Formats: sequence, C-alpha cells, structure tokens
Amino acid sequence: EAGDSAAAADDAIEASAAGRGLALVPFSDSSVIAAPATQALPPERFIKAEKGDILSAQQRYEVTLAWRKEMNMDAILSEPHPNFDIIKKNYPHFYHFRGLNNEPCYYECPPKMKLQTLRDAGVSMDDLLRHYAMTCEFMWTHIEPSEEGKSIYVIDLEGMGIRDFAGDAVDFVKRTSAFTSAHYPERSGSIFIVNVPSWFSIIWNTVKPWVDEVTRQKIKILKSGKAGITRALEKRVAIENIPPEYGGKSVPLGQAPEEIMFREKIASNNKRYQAKKDGLGESSSSS
Repeated sequence: EAGDSAAAADDAIEASAAGRGLALVPFSDSSVIAAPATQALPPERFIKAEKGDILSAQQRYEVTLAWRKEMNMDAILSEPHPNFDIIKKNYPHFYHFRGLNNEPCYYECPPKMKLQTLRDAGVSMDDLLRHYAMTCEFMWTHIEPSEEGKSIYVIDLEGMGIRDFAGDAVDFVKRTSAFTSAHYPERSGSIFIVNVPSWFSIIWNTVKPWVDEVTRQKIKILKSGKAGITRALEKRVAIENIPPEYGGKSVPLGQAPEEIMFREKIASNNKRYQAKKDGLGESSSSS
C-alpha cells in the first residue's frame, strides 16, 4: 500500500508538473522538477512595435516569418538579379555612409524613377518590389546586422509634379511602405523628406495613413534650399558623410563603400549564376 501511495504521489506530481509546462528529470534515485523550458521571445523590435505586448509581438513576428518563407527572403541575397543595373540607373537610391550615432544612411529620389523606361525594358512592378526587398535585406544583414540598428532615410522629392503621384508610382510607394512597416519594424531612426513642393501637404494627407504613428513622429519635412537641408542633416550626420548633392563633403551618391559592396555582391551572384548556366549548357551539348 505504501508503494501504491508513493506511486500515486509521483503520478500526481508528474501531472501537476506537466500542467505547468515543467518536466521531471531523473537524478540519482530521486526526481526533481526542472526549470520551465524557455520559450524564445520575438525580437525586441517587434515587442517595441507592439508597445510591450508579447503576445501581439509574437503573432506579428510569426506573420513576418511566414512572409519571409513565402518570399524566400533568406536566400534573396544569393539569387541572380539581371535587372539590377537598369533598375539602379532608372531609380536613384543609394546607401551612403553613417550618421552621428553610427546609423546607416539611405537616400532615395522617387520623382526621378523612370517607370516607363523600366517597363519598356521588361521590368515589372513585381521585379521592382523584389529589388526593394533585396535592398532592405542587404541593409539589415550586411550593412547593419544588429537588432538594435536604425537608419537615417532621406527622401528627395525634387522635380516632383502632382501628376507623378498617380498610378504605378503610388502603388509602388504604398506596397513598399506596407511591407517595410510590417516586417522591418523599429528600423527608422530619422526620416527627412526634402525638396518638397508647395502642394506637398495635399499628398502627405494621402500618404500619412500608410505610415504608422511611431514612424510619423520621426519624419522631418523640408522645403527646397540646399543650405537649410544641409543644416538639418548635420544634426544627424557629420558633414564629411553628407553627399555633395546636399551640401556635404563626402563622395557623391553612388560612390560610398556600402553602395560599392552592394553592387559587387549582385555582380558576383550574376556571374556565378551565368557560370552555372553556361556549365549546364556545355553539359547538355556534350551529352
């Protein structure tokens, strides 16, 4: 009976432990209750984005993991990109040195994107979105891989006409904003929208709902005038790292080490893919 009581007690302890997510670990001739298995938390960025709500952060992170799997994001920087050069030529966007707090800087000029030229060259909207995803991934895996990293983002609207804000251009901005906000949370340190036209407030009221509240608080909108833009940028970036296009003393946009590294990475991917393709062709012809 004593043995039965002991067995019953053991069963009760085991059931209680299991109910609390614990496990009984054999040790010598007795048993002890191990510490609860540690459940991996989502990245801190997701927790911050969900204002400390762990459950919401976990759910959001799981959505991101599903998106990454669907888009094959873990392999995106190893795939060939035959449209890279023509996209870079007709869509000005550049990595460019670091800010005062070591933030990676990124400059983009949406009004100078030549969508019709890209379409004529066979570049689809999906191709452009894939390229943008690759650009984001390179930023946060090669240039600034730390979980705490934040960027300085300069969006130049020089030359933008109200007709530019329509059709595919709007679709591109909306879709890139959607996936960066959803899957790269808490990555924006400072955002400068420069050379804005006089009617920009009309457009901003349209765009604003696409941007989450936390990000909106980081945006500084500046009108034309290189001197004013330079002064604003200098609060976040050393003058030696600001491109001359904005009154700085660095090399021009497109010549920073980060930009060269990106180009070399894609060129290497394309070369490797072409060599593999040529090898398969030779194998087929010889068989």
